[in-house]
Amino acid sequence: MLRAVAMSLPADTPVPTCPGWTVQRLLRHLGRVFDMVIRVVQTADPQSPPPRVEPPPADTLAIFDDRLSAMLDVLATTDPATPVWHFTPTAPRTAAFWSRRMAHEVTMHRIDVQAAAGTDSAVAPEFAADGVDEVLTRLITRNTDAWAVGTRCGTVLYHAVDAGRVWTVRLVAGQLPQTAAEAVTEPDASVVGLADAVYRTAWGRPSRAVVSGDTTLLKVLLGDTVAR
Repeated sequence: MLRAVAMSLPADTPVPTCPGWTVQRLLRHLGRVFDMVIRVVQTADPQSPPPRVEPPPADTLAIFDDRLSAMLDVLATTDPATPVWHFTPTAPRTAAFWSRRMAHEVTMHRIDVQAAAGTDSAVAPEFAADGVDEVLTRLITRNTDAWAVGTRCGTVLYHAVDAGRVWTVRLVAGQLPQTAAEAVTEPDASVVGLADAVYRTAWGRPSRAVVSGDTTLLKVLLGDTVAR
């Protein structure tokens, strides 16, 4: 879906949900990410991040297609329990992390490309809820240096109504955020709506979720988790 929409647009079309990006830059970004994932999974070293490698000069779409196909093959033929590196301290360092990560990376950028085209397609509730869970239980903890310095304190409730899922994130100065699959009666901030809307809010995209309370806590949580 992402590819089809991107092909319908001029390469220099701005992507409003990724300020400063064009459709071509978004496709180039994904091609680099796919290549990185291939190298991480094939290396099977959970201790060392891969060096940054730029793909050889070629047509952006050709690189996207080639690296996507290769990545899907690598993930499909690798035991999900294979030890590999990733950047999040709260998830097992296995290949399964990257299958989930790429599913949501591509979905969010599909939403971005559709925004550039003035179109949209909803995300299925269960998948969207899994994307919220990934953000709140995995990705918000990746910037360990920032959390070590300190942050705002408070609780943020996320409620994906149609998926029947709730999360409460507790922010304590100098500690990693703590996320639990539970609701609190008086959160300092809340994000409530259909799973698709909560998913988009968790990733810093426009949505119809109802956001209330101390919205500065949401900005603290977002940090650098948004897919760029």
